[in-house]
Amino acid sequence: MVLSMLAGRDRMPLDNGFDLRLLSALEAIQARREGLELAADGRERALCSNACLLARALERTEDQMPVFADGRAVLAGLTAEEIAALAARWAAFSRENDPGLGLPQEELEQVKQDLAGNAGERLRWRVLRQFGALPTEERARAMKGRDYLWCLANTILDREEQLGRLCPSCRARALEERCSRCGRPAAEWEEGTDNPTFDPARFEELRGGCGVD
Repeated sequence: MVLSMLAGRDRMPLDNGFDLRLLSALEAIQARREGLELAADGRERALCSNACLLARALERTEDQMPVFADGRAVLAGLTAEEIAALAARWAAFSRENDPGLGLPQEELEQVKQDLAGNAGERLRWRVLRQFGALPTEERARAMKGRDYLWCLANTILDREEQLGRLCPSCRARALEERCSRCGRPAAEWEEGTDNPTFDPARFEELRGGCGVD
């Protein structure tokens, strides 16, 4: 699921020389706001919202330029039925290729499981996070497997060099598994007592118990 999400299409060709393209989160917000303003003069809100969405999403295939200047132009150039039909096609295309934050909880859990079991994607994430890049950016799309390997290997070497400059005592401390909140070594944790971040009531709740002996 994860790889198919990232490999989703950005454009859907229609049969009239036009394309529907996915919108960025910002473009979707702007279309929604424009639709509300357009509906202020008494027009149907859903129709105006769809018109403003299509003004951004509908482009000519040959040069990827907008077919309509804005939502008003869409309302003037298409019938209400045509606007509704195109908006429905765009919505289905968007759900399939860009589920985003609207993903149901059970599907989100599946995405997490898929990622947890995919070492390559987790390593790729670490590289992108270090360089502040998103997988859809051109610089990330241009990267090959060898580029990720090179970055990852150098990151590991940097870590080893940092450890090599520490005295034996500090190196051992740096390699210990520790609580990310208080810094105590994992060896000192005792479930429900010594771990300062452990919440017995929350643990019982998540486990399905009541927390009462």
